[in-house]
Amino acid sequence: MKFEKYQIRVSSVLYIGQYSEGTTSRMRADVLGKLLSNSNFHIIDTNQPFNSTSRLIRSIGFRYKLGPLIRRLNKYIVDSLPEENQEIIWVDKAVFITEKTTQLLRSKTKKLIHFTPDPAFAFHRSMHFFHSVKYYDFLVTTKSYELLEYLNHSAADKIILTTQGFNHELHTSSIDFSDKKPGVIFIGHFERERGEICQSILEAGINLTIAGRGWSKFSKKNADNSWYEYLGKGVYSDKYAYALSSYQFSLGFLSKWIPEKHTTRTFEIPACGTALLTERNEETSSFFTEEEAIFYDSTTDLIQKIKYHQDNIDKLRVLTEKGRAKVIERGFDYHSIIKGLLKQIYANTGK
Repeated sequence: MKFEKYQIRVSSVLYIGQYSEGTTSRMRADVLGKLLSNSNFHIIDTNQPFNSTSRLIRSIGFRYKLGPLIRRLNKYIVDSLPEENQEIIWVDKAVFITEKTTQLLRSKTKKLIHFTPDPAFAFHRSMHFFHSVKYYDFLVTTKSYELLEYLNHSAADKIILTTQGFNHELHTSSIDFSDKKPGVIFIGHFERERGEICQSILEAGINLTIAGRGWSKFSKKNADNSWYEYLGKGVYSDKYAYALSSYQFSLGFLSKWIPEKHTTRTFEIPACGTALLTERNEETSSFFTEEEAIFYDSTTDLIQKIKYHQDNIDKLRVLTEKGRAKVIERGFDYHSIIKGLLKQIYANTGK
């Protein structure tokens, strides 16, 4: 994929967000920096103060959005601000950023942009963010089911709905189709509904590999099951992409804790050259056809379709190739998404 710079000249950009290796926020920051590489580009990594606090302080701050973590993080942002004003300040996931700090950011930029791939109202609720919404020029969300909540807090012309995405440099097809392991992989946290489906997959005699948090009880139950393999609590970055690419199928589970319609896995899995197993809803069916992803309506339907494609390996190969081509052609990569966002932002405000 050719990486094209953005054609509008932007003098200076400040990115505020998590910048740890393997995070999607870092992927977005790096893409933004490359697109606007002619700009003075600054990063304030909010993981610095987060990681320097004790586990107890982090836990209180993360859960209740108060305490020493919030004070330290906001002080870190204020102390790290460049002296000169910025043409763009891009804030990623502002759940810990107070209204006072947001007011300061507002005074130092022409365009204050907030982006979150997470549910800001249905799950990651923060009064700091709710009080700060009014200061942002643009609010970018990937959650269609939260649009009404955003409209309750801001004007419609400030709200931009986009999709989740994948990193075209990281999420690639690194394993030849003929060398893929027979079976299914899922990388993500445990939820009860996910565990029930995964147990049924094993009982159907299908190889299943899992990585993620919360699977210890499930793994203990299936410790002697020859169809099962557990890779541990986390597989990240290039190891994550390699693991996805290594199997014939990967589950693109949607969370039942929130009314999720699609997730990063929806695009990362086919980008890694693996067949996506996904629930059917209005969003997933708008991204892919039946020839590009494997939709299921029930656990029985899922198992039947896995076995069908294992018995018709040439059809699986074609579907996998078409799924990968679709996410590339439709521009579901971060480069295309952020470039499109910049175009929309400047079209709404002028250069």
